[in-house]
Amino acid sequence: MEVHHHPHVEKKSFKEYILEGLMIFLAVTMGFIAENIREHFSDKAKEKEYVENIKKDLVRDTTNLNIWIAALYKRSESFDSLITLLQQPGPTDKGQDLYYYARVSTRSGRFETVLNSFNEMKNSGNTRLIRSRKVLNDMLDYEKNVYKYEQLGLVELKENEMVYPLIGLLFDATVFDKMFVRSNMIRNQMSENDYASGSRFYIKRPEGNPQLRSRNPDQINQLIYFIHQRKATFFGQTTILNNQKKMAIDLIELLDNVYHLKKE
Repeated sequence: MEVHHHPHVEKKSFKEYILEGLMIFLAVTMGFIAENIREHFSDKAKEKEYVENIKKDLVRDTTNLNIWIAALYKRSESFDSLITLLQQPGPTDKGQDLYYYARVSTRSGRFETVLNSFNEMKNSGNTRLIRSRKVLNDMLDYEKNVYKYEQLGLVELKENEMVYPLIGLLFDATVFDKMFVRSNMIRNQMSENDYASGSRFYIKRPEGNPQLRSRNPDQINQLIYFIHQRKATFFGQTTILNNQKKMAIDLIELLDNVYHLKKE
């Protein structure tokens, strides 16, 4: 009978086991470090891209805010002119202005901020990429200011609804119908200035010297009151938008300094 002998296996020393374990640990650790470095550079690249896009949004906001703030001041002046004309007793020789200011007083429009990049960051859970706590806090404050403006816009819409019935009672609706310039609406694409002005570019002054259908003092007084309330709301909106403009400019400067962006 043949006897098979097991091959002789040389036993490893304790130091060899320690060395092999150390090599495996180092390999795993280096792989972990390399992955972290890769993620770090990837996150920094994403952060820079997000920040550059946020800056573009803020620059666009600033441009549009200049348009809206100027338009709101002008619309408030229209309210003042309408109130002055409504206070005049008897027939007026400024019927064209009376009807024009009454028609544009009902126009509504709302500034829409451009927060696409920041909203994308929030929705995807990537706000963690913003290393600067001040940048993140200032962006959140900017967003809160936008919300304040939107809430005041809801008040303005309700006030506008209260103006409609009184204008319908006091003014000749057929005159309003002839004031709308349909050809402009078809030919022109709505611009930011169109929205901010209440689309007044599509409304012209009427022909002749149209008068009020009724000079009911209670209805006129109530209309003046509602117009006054709308003017006050517009003033509040202008105040918020002025603050938003300052916040946008400060944020752009902050982003330039923190991320060393190219100043425009």
